[in-house]
Amino acid sequence: MDPSSETAAAPLADLVRRAKAGEEAAQCALILIYQRRIASFVQAIVGRSDSVEDLTQTVFIKMVRGLDRLHDSARFEAWLFRLARNAGIDFLRRQRLRKIFTPLSLGHENIPESSGAVAREHLDELHYALSHLAPRDQVLLALAQERHSEEEIAKITGTTVPLMKARLYRARQRLRKYYKPFDGA
Repeated sequence: MDPSSETAAAPLADLVRRAKAGEEAAQCALILIYQRRIASFVQAIVGRSDSVEDLTQTVFIKMVRGLDRLHDSARFEAWLFRLARNAGIDFLRRQRLRKIFTPLSLGHENIPESSGAVAREHLDELHYALSHLAPRDQVLLALAQERHSEEEIAKITGTTVPLMKARLYRARQRLRKYYKPFDGA
């Protein structure tokens, strides 16, 4: 461990300790520190920007309510990302159930295509491919996209590094099976 990460970890551990003690300013500071990263992570899992704000807020509410159950302040970040992962997976499960029971309305057929259709086609293909993956695979790919280290991903997912690497490899293989990028032709 390099000295700069040790000095960065000490103030964070102190902030977490103060937040656990109920200090509102410390809780707000933690939210400000992690807000963008959690929102990006949730966006990567659910693939819908219209739900990210609500899900991110839910994660931070769960964080504040659950801080007293966090035993090791040094594991705060992994714990927080685990809360975000669970919120994303729960959302995806609810969406899948909702799709089964909610028919499309006739208004959906007449939505005009935007000028960024080619870029949207790439995103649509990627979202299609991701929708065919298990939530666990979506989480692994999102964590890798966030550039978390292998050790961090293993902590967040509650596995070992070798098992996480094998699952990530298989998730990428499954993604390639479904992802056929739009070639514009």
